[in-house]
Amino acid sequence: MGTVERSARVGVMAVCLDATSYEALSHFMAGVPGAVIIGNLDHYVGVEREIGRALDLAQTRICFIDYDRNTEEAIWMTERLRSEYPDVHSFAVSAYSEPEAIIAAMRAGCAEYLLKPVQHERVLDGLARVEAKQKQRARSTVRGKVITLVGSKGGTGVTSLALHLALELAHERKRKCLLVDQHLALGDASLYLGTGRHQYSFYELASNADHLDEELLRGFLLHHNSGLDLLDSPETVDAIHGASPSTVEHTLAFLADTYHFVIVDCPPGLTDGTRACISQSEQVAIVMTAELPSVRNTVRYIEHLSKLGYSSSSIHVVLNRHSKKGPLSDDRIEKALGREISLRVPNSYNEVIRAINTGAPISSGNKSDFSAAIQKWAHQLASSNGSNKGKALAPHQSAYGTKALFGR
Repeated sequence: MGTVERSARVGVMAVCLDATSYEALSHFMAGVPGAVIIGNLDHYVGVEREIGRALDLAQTRICFIDYDRNTEEAIWMTERLRSEYPDVHSFAVSAYSEPEAIIAAMRAGCAEYLLKPVQHERVLDGLARVEAKQKQRARSTVRGKVITLVGSKGGTGVTSLALHLALELAHERKRKCLLVDQHLALGDASLYLGTGRHQYSFYELASNADHLDEELLRGFLLHHNSGLDLLDSPETVDAIHGASPSTVEHTLAFLADTYHFVIVDCPPGLTDGTRACISQSEQVAIVMTAELPSVRNTVRYIEHLSKLGYSSSSIHVVLNRHSKKGPLSDDRIEKALGREISLRVPNSYNEVIRAINTGAPISSGNKSDFSAAIQKWAHQLASSNGSNKGKALAPHQSAYGTKALFGR
């Protein structure tokens, strides 16, 4: 099996296509400038890497998959190909036009569903749609910033901070901003904003990563009167999604090409989905409170992210509900963390709870200490100089870890 050359505009592979369909496809591709068809694999299992390597240098990569020989294996293969090589676009080819068959192929990750006998116009139309989407993404000259917030434990106030930061960026800073509720079930962002729920969630959008464009995105958005857009979380407690980490990354990359800022509200824990969000983020904010379990978990988060290769400058520690009379002093917390606290958000618990219960977020115009902290954070993100990044303390300056809280 050969590979395409770097100059190829379109690289094409086929999997289990019947002889008539493959002959027609070869004839069609011969008339497309810069198109190269590599071959027709005769099995579904374990072909993903072979396809990925063969099409690696092509500008546009397409795999035509026959769904008639073995539909179940074709679906599994499509899902694996989408997960491992999201830039390869799968086209299903089948003699069956039933809606159930088409939906199954699209859910697996197919960009197009072509009926046999394969029609020249349908192939060219599908190719044109794929190339148009690629050009649309390439037109974005400035990539927006993805900021991921994750709590060191439950109850640290991540959702409240995320939505107020997003509102400040959207309303006061006049930036095009999106808030993503990344909770797998029962997220609270839409409740806090008073927008009502959406029938579709962020993960359902990510499950359709192969079809992502601005028109599809519009069907998933909730809109707040401040100008902030929101991607909701599932409302059911038993929600199941088929979005892989690679499709989550692909979706966030698309969103960053669409918005100036994408603020991601994550649940506690470094799940595959959260790590996928962090991998696309300019900044990850670990939200903690001044209590021992929260400090301990923050230390573990920092250690784990560092082992995964994330730079210290991209990891920020946000101390929420800060009080100078708190149970743990700032010095003791910073000594345990081995780094400075990036941002302190004053304890405004009653004010925040009132905002949550009324579905009316705190206005930056009320001049509260809470609003001042959010404004400072938004200013750091929106300024051309970037954000103030906490510096890791040198080893000789402190003992590292939670033992530092207790002296010896």
